Amino acid sequence: MTWTPGLSQPQREAIFEHLKRRPAIPALRRVEDVDVAARHGARLVFFLTGTIYDLRDVCTRCESLGIFPFCHVDLIQGIGKDGPGVQWLATEIGVRGILTTRSPLIRAAKAEGLMAIQRLFLLDSESVRTGLEVVAASKPDAVEVLPALVLPRMARRLPIDRLSPFIAGGLVETVDELNDVIAAGALGVSTSSQNLWAYAR
Repeated sequence: MTWTPGLSQPQREAIFEHLKRRPAIPALRRVEDVDVAARHGARLVFFLTGTIYDLRDVCTRCESLGIFPFCHVDLIQGIGKDGPGVQWLATEIGVRGILTTRSPLIRAAKAEGLMAIQRLFLLDSESVRTGLEVVAASKPDAVEVLPALVLPRMARRLPIDRLSPFIAGGLVETVDELNDVIAAGALGVSTSSQNLWAYAR
């Protein structure tokens, strides 16, 4: 192991500062997409699907490129969806943060020094209410709101201060859509559209 598990406070601050300038977060579905993200100047990536072997390869590449790898722990095959599974990601694989809908995994990630991002699906008013309760209980480092394209219309109806800092993800494919989501208050936008990965403001 050549890395220090988790993220230091300066590294966390650097991630948030990076997002202020470069809000598009590459959402990866293939290991080789790490190299594309690096060419676009990414400092962090979200690996959304695949196996633990794919994730290991992503983390190895990210380490050599100076990129912080986050993974959607719910969707990676072969990981125990529990505290020991998260500990293994932090100490043996080199993940620096997780995305999850599961509150116990948020707490487990924070205990390992990982950045923990709680995913919330805003489907109706009940999901908003429930989501706010989940966030209040789990106290994630950030929230990811999905789908991102609901934000421009719903932002005025959301208690943004209770979700901050938050990012958004899902369905964003154009610069105009990305701009609209950022204008609605999102710090960053995760997207698999490679044409957006170099976006800067």
